[in-house]
Amino acid sequence: ASRARTLHKNKTLVSRYGWQTVDTLRVRQLGETTQDFVSRMKHAGLLRSLLIVTIVYFLALCWGAVVLLRCLVRMVTRGPKAFFTWHALEERPRCLDDPDLGVHGYVRLQKSGVRLHYVKAGDDSKPLMVLLHGLPEIWYSWRHQIAEFQQDYRVVAADMRGYGESDKPAGRRAYRMEYLVEDIRELIEAFDSTSCVLVGHDWGGCVAYNVAMEYPHLVDRLVVMECPVIDPIQLNYLKHCYKHPGQFFKLAFQFLVHLPFLVELVFKSFDFSGLHTTFRGELTGSKTPGAITDEDFEVYKYYFSKPDPMAITGPFNYLRANLVTIPLQDLGGEKVTAPTLLLWGEKSFLGVAMAEMSRPFVPNLSLRVVEGASHWVQQDRPAVVNSYMREFLQQ
Repeated sequence: ASRARTLHKNKTLVSRYGWQTVDTLRVRQLGETTQDFVSRMKHAGLLRSLLIVTIVYFLALCWGAVVLLRCLVRMVTRGPKAFFTWHALEERPRCLDDPDLGVHGYVRLQKSGVRLHYVKAGDDSKPLMVLLHGLPEIWYSWRHQIAEFQQDYRVVAADMRGYGESDKPAGRRAYRMEYLVEDIRELIEAFDSTSCVLVGHDWGGCVAYNVAMEYPHLVDRLVVMECPVIDPIQLNYLKHCYKHPGQFFKLAFQFLVHLPFLVELVFKSFDFSGLHTTFRGELTGSKTPGAITDEDFEVYKYYFSKPDPMAITGPFNYLRANLVTIPLQDLGGEKVTAPTLLLWGEKSFLGVAMAEMSRPFVPNLSLRVVEGASHWVQQDRPAVVNSYMREFLQQ
């Protein structure tokens, strides 16, 4: 019992200071007091955090210089007026109110006061399925899954905080992982459910992993698409880039985002060319013709082109608040205990090898590669994704 209390206390310190979980009974030096041990570990954790943050910001500055140079070249070739021109899409796309996709609703979270928007479909007597979108998406990215699973589940597709019609709190700290996890915990409980099937794509997948670790009793089964488990203190992301140098350049924007204003400016330039490149570009875009129609694209532009500056900054704050902080947050040795399905697009710019980063943290992991699919796997190959999900959920 004493050993258990000691380990629990140490885990609490880990969550507070961002250290890696250690067994104090094994590593504490002979004669060292608990206070001395805590001081030594805190110092080591902060030093490592400072080193990693310094590396990331150095890379951000280098990549920022390259991006600024490219922006200057584009301004010269296409004109500065075109570069700084962007238009808000004022007319609401009709597909957002398609009754076949469910009804719109809002829930006010008690702990943070944030109001989350969601779309719900399916009978209230059915098991709960919660869908979490990624960057830069909204609930609408799950349109194919809502249509598929609403006969068997009470499907709730949420706008994460900072997105769509949900509240967009100011400041990067408001997007720390602990707040995002609490958002989803309260969302699940708001539907009077003790557990759910939790599904996440991209950054929604990252939040889903953490919900499953922090509140395992809330997650019966976990489905994640195009997102590995990233533990900053273990450097598994940087180690992956070292082994796969080409991946570093494909994901350079994750370093660039730590520079203020630059990513937002590039994203909006030439009338939201960044949004167009994301969904329809050669590297990151959909690989299936017609998978993301003009109307679908207008849905995303409708929300990201709103005059509220947090309409763009809020989503990018997910990266700013969680990838580089002092002290770094680590997973503390925690693992996902729920049965987990990880879906990955064969032609994703992230690369299938990145999916393997999750295995040390997810012992009960099934990996399925979706042939011909891009990063936007649930929109690119919805029939295949739905069949893989149904097969997994019926096991």
